[in-house]
Amino acid sequence: MPTKTFFNLPEEKRNRIINAALEEFSENLFSKVSVNKIVKKSKISKGSFYQYFKNKKDLYKYILDKMFKLKMEYLSKVIKDKNTDDFFELYEAMIEAGLKLTVDYPLYGKIGQNLMLEDEKFLAEIMENYSAQGENLIFPLLKKAQENGEIYENIDLKLVSFLISKSSILLLDYIKTTTKDLNYENIINIINEFIFIIKNGIRRGKDDQNY
Repeated sequence: MPTKTFFNLPEEKRNRIINAALEEFSENLFSKVSVNKIVKKSKISKGSFYQYFKNKKDLYKYILDKMFKLKMEYLSKVIKDKNTDDFFELYEAMIEAGLKLTVDYPLYGKIGQNLMLEDEKFLAEIMENYSAQGENLIFPLLKKAQENGEIYENIDLKLVSFLISKSSILLLDYIKTTTKDLNYENIINIINEFIFIIKNGIRRGKDDQNY
């Protein structure tokens, strides 16, 4: 995390550094990001940079913290505003909210997409805390759905929370990398198919005729 010196800077200067970092991390994978370019764009010295952050990874984690905090705000608002206890309806709305964030904040969207392209070891290190946040958000919704008889009573909710949280991240990456025409209708169709798989599984029932 940044030092106290960084947080004591004037807001305009802090924002200048943050915006320069957002540009660099949105355009490059972590290993290709240049501290020299960040300090040049933000109009600070390299010595000052290391007074504010331990290293490049420290700055990167700070940017990701801001991004995931904003995402949690988007998702929490959906849960609060949506007048339903239906887990799958809520979950669909949460995925749509995650997509809306990438539209409202395109640099965050690009950073998230780049993050999915990092090597597995680095990705696991970075995502460790954020995955837990997603699971903690989903678990109580699953618990309520189980109590309401919406899902099986004997399944491991921690396991389901883990799988759904991981799948949600990968779904956004799938949409970004495989869908050439990112219009709302195409995105919703992919989300609906994903929800169908989560809700019904992939095994075809004897009475299924049309899917």
